[in-house]
Amino acid sequence: MILFMLLCGRAVPLCLLSCLLLSAGCGGSIEADYSKLDLVDVSGTVTLDGQPLSGATVVFEAPDRTFSSGITDASGHYSLMFNTEKSGCLTGQKTVRIRFVTDSETPEGEAETEGTQESPATSGQKIPEQYNSKSTLTATVNADQTSFNFDLKSKP
Repeated sequence: MILFMLLCGRAVPLCLLSCLLLSAGCGGSIEADYSKLDLVDVSGTVTLDGQPLSGATVVFEAPDRTFSSGITDASGHYSLMFNTEKSGCLTGQKTVRIRFVTDSETPEGEAETEGTQESPATSGQKIPEQYNSKSTLTATVNADQTSFNFDLKSKP
C-alpha cells in the first residue's frame, strides 16, 4: 500500500507536467519580423535575343551566398521573393543568375545527363553559362535602384 501511494504521488505530477509541455507546443505560430531587414521590392524583364524569356528562374545572389529569386512569366517579367512568404531582396551587390531548371551545372569536361526533360516553355532554349553557372551579370540593389532588365544573347 505504501508503494502504491509513492507511485501515485509521483505519477500525477509527472502526468500533469507532460501534458503541460505537450500543450505548450500546440496551436501557436511564429511570425517572422522582417522590419529589421533592408528588403526592397525588385522586378524587371528578361529577354533572350530580343524575345521575352518565359519560365526562367532569376536569382540575385550575394557574396555570402544568400539570395532572392523569381520566375519569369510569359512576358519575361519577374519579381523577386526573399522567401516563400515575403517579397523583396536584401540591398547590396549581387551576382545575377538566370537559368531554366533543366540547365544543369555540370563541371567542365563532363557531358550533361541525357534524357533531361524540358518543359514546353523551354523546349529548344538553353541559357548560356555566362548568365548562370559562370554569370557575368551583376546588379547593385538599393532603395533607388529596384528595376533590372536583362537582354541575354544566345550567341556571344
